[in-house]
Amino acid sequence: MPQRPPATQRLLFVEDDERVAGPIKRGLEEEGYQVDWMKRAEDALGEALVTSYETLIVDWRLPGMDGRTLIERLRDAGGRVPVLMLTALRDVDHRVAGLDAGADDYLTKPFSFEELLARLRALHRRASEEDPAVGVQPIHLQAGALSMDTSRRKVRYGPSELDLRPKAFRLLELLLRRQGEVVTRTRIAERVWGSPYDVTANAIDVTVSNLRRALKTVDLNAPHLAPVALETERGVGYRLTVLAAPSDTS
Repeated sequence: MPQRPPATQRLLFVEDDERVAGPIKRGLEEEGYQVDWMKRAEDALGEALVTSYETLIVDWRLPGMDGRTLIERLRDAGGRVPVLMLTALRDVDHRVAGLDAGADDYLTKPFSFEELLARLRALHRRASEEDPAVGVQPIHLQAGALSMDTSRRKVRYGPSELDLRPKAFRLLELLLRRQGEVVTRTRIAERVWGSPYDVTANAIDVTVSNLRRALKTVDLNAPHLAPVALETERGVGYRLTVLAAPSDTS
């Protein structure tokens, strides 16, 4: 029986058709993957260049920029993450064009879910054998005394390491990337839960509350350690702000 992926294996899935994307996303999550789903190539390109993903799954036909162009621009910008292209186009010329653009493998629609899983496992093995660093792009985020290592999934706040549940970790990562900006509830639902339709307002509130509680458990009563605050913009969303550090009066 194939092994399940490690809990940290994170995928970016770019597919504009919700009828196709929904079942695939749910299936991958049931297999243990963490899946970020985006509909537009333009948005996905920016995300792929700043977030550590093990694999990208990209549909060829997308609104605006198509999947092949997305892959070309990702490679031109230095992105090395393995890419699996999905296409309904069966002729050899299109498959060759996708591979020449920088895709590592392709899968023709319609396909079986088991084959999708097998190709993902093969991509991961190939990347690990060729270069253990491929697809594992450590990103360190910092805000005052709060720091995050996205590749190791570690969060430190001053002297303490925070033990966060997956949703709280992803919410904190999103707020750290947009620190000082208001992140809307819709954006939170899309990035943390994968869709604005799969989450209730109460679920967001509970996750925010849990994150605030985790931050409050740490004693930052020390000079030069700048605390952070998770602020509410009523009716809009949330903002992560760095507060002034206490001064050393000794």
